[in-house]
Amino acid sequence: MDVTAENFGLPIGDLYDQFQITGTYTQTLERGGKRRARVELVNREIDVVEAEALIARLDLIKLVQDGYVEAQAASAKVAVARERLRVAQELRREVGRRVASAKDPIFAGTRAQTGVAEAEADVVLAVHTRDAALKRLATLWGGAPATSVADAESFLDVRPVQAAASSAADLAIFEARRARALTTVELQRANAARDPTITAGPRILASGGLGAVAGVSLPLGGRRLSQARVAEALARGRQIEAELAVERFNRERAIALAAEVVEESRHEVELIRAEVLANAEKTLEQVRFGYNRGFFSFADVSAAQLTLVNARTRIVDASERYHRARAELD
Repeated sequence: MDVTAENFGLPIGDLYDQFQITGTYTQTLERGGKRRARVELVNREIDVVEAEALIARLDLIKLVQDGYVEAQAASAKVAVARERLRVAQELRREVGRRVASAKDPIFAGTRAQTGVAEAEADVVLAVHTRDAALKRLATLWGGAPATSVADAESFLDVRPVQAAASSAADLAIFEARRARALTTVELQRANAARDPTITAGPRILASGGLGAVAGVSLPLGGRRLSQARVAEALARGRQIEAELAVERFNRERAIALAAEVVEESRHEVELIRAEVLANAEKTLEQVRFGYNRGFFSFADVSAAQLTLVNARTRIVDASERYHRARAELD
């Protein structure tokens, strides 16, 4: 709405006789379904934001899963370090008895004591790593760090999983963007229609008369600009179609890869547990038994102990890869 006063100023001549006030109301008549297209575009924008929020929540869930896996793996490594310390302490006692009876040289006892010191340092470092992982995990909800997240048995329990097809949430953001691009094309096509503007209102004259004013305006030109904007929207839509196809391919490939890593890690855990760990424990027991009777050297016992520790460490590492791959697969 506009109000205009005309022909007023210094009282010279008959200027006041020409004074007039005009009030007009202007309305643009939209053609081509512009309002409907704008509302539809806003709805598609809402869909895009909702899809982005969904992906953000899924990323947060994966971040929490990875945090739990890190803390569980660190806790399992503490158990391995403590077991290594226990074996090293038992070996030190055995070596001490042989040194005391002059069956082994003194440096054998020193080496055994060094092995215990190394095992104790590994325990301290493993506990520090576990506590740091628990603190990082607790920062996700701002609470106090938990003392533990899971027992070792549940962490080392690896089971086969089935690779599922890509869910709707995986490609939701691209589907929403594609729908928004199609709506943008419709909006640009609707904007190509020219909108007339109608103006009407009363005019009050200084002489006491009352009149009316009215007018119609129609924009000229702009057709090439409208065509360019439609072409730009169509190109953007084709780009999103290509991105969707690439993302769908990459998503299926990532699912297959994650499932393969899960299976490989599970197979490694089961193989080491069934074939390597049992033999390593048996070897260490036999070597220690023979060492106490003078058939083996301290180096043989140390090598058997290292093999057992490496086997347990490999099981923990493979279990960690298994659970991380499962989080990725989820």
